[in-house]
Amino acid sequence: MRGLLGSRRARRAGAIFAGVVLLATSATGCDWPARTRYVHPVFASDNGTTNIVYRTTTTYTGAAIDLKLDIYQPVGDTATERPVMMWMHGGYWIGGSKENMTAYAKDSATRGYVGVTIQYRLRNSITDFSAAALDAYDDSVAAAQWLEAHAAQYRIDPDAIIAAGYSAGAVNAMNLVFLPPDRGPATSPVDGGVSISGLSFAAPRAHRAKIIMFHGTNDPLVPYASGEGVCQQTRAAGNGCEFVPYQGAGHEIGGTQVADIQARTHDYIFEQILLPLGYKAVQLPAGT
Repeated sequence: MRGLLGSRRARRAGAIFAGVVLLATSATGCDWPARTRYVHPVFASDNGTTNIVYRTTTTYTGAAIDLKLDIYQPVGDTATERPVMMWMHGGYWIGGSKENMTAYAKDSATRGYVGVTIQYRLRNSITDFSAAALDAYDDSVAAAQWLEAHAAQYRIDPDAIIAAGYSAGAVNAMNLVFLPPDRGPATSPVDGGVSISGLSFAAPRAHRAKIIMFHGTNDPLVPYASGEGVCQQTRAAGNGCEFVPYQGAGHEIGGTQVADIQARTHDYIFEQILLPLGYKAVQLPAGT
């Protein structure tokens, strides 16, 4: 599949152009036939390959730390390359763990993706949340690059790595889409983004991957207007963004709206990112 356009940059550029055409000719949320791979659950998820070290670095106190990730794959899948959903937990960069997003990663695996959860550096308290967020950003970059480097081993499509997260993890995901090159690398290492109760520290700019955002209208921690504003600015820059509000809900939607978020996320990723990359709508038989 990687040979469709000859290189990562060319394939991504082609996907952005094709995505503009797709947005102009069809609405999101198509009623795909039952058991459409990448849209519906069609596999069982395995129990995961867990605690894989993807980066060795130092904490804010200077102590050495091995950062780990977990990988969940569809049972019985024979595809040679699969897109990745890389899920990142919340916790204001002082709490949480990669296990908080296991259910999301396993759900991605049931739909035919490689589901991943990652550990990133935390602090005991926040006196400089910007520095804490940038540590987490650097770790998230390293995780995406590790997945690309190990694509053959885990049958990953290196041109289809989607960053996703809740709360602080959603900020990590949006920063992965929009922050480069203000902070390395020169180009974004991801091909799409999913934000649950999050925002971006960097202003959206042109020629970036498409994103979908979920937000409670009464969120007391990340103001609704901040999340909505990211989507509005993204569209103004010429990129794709779908914004899903939950009326009357707060910051807790990552736990209270799980099924709806999972369904909408994978539908959007398939239609707006995977189809432009050349993926096909394939219905798998029962018992796959």
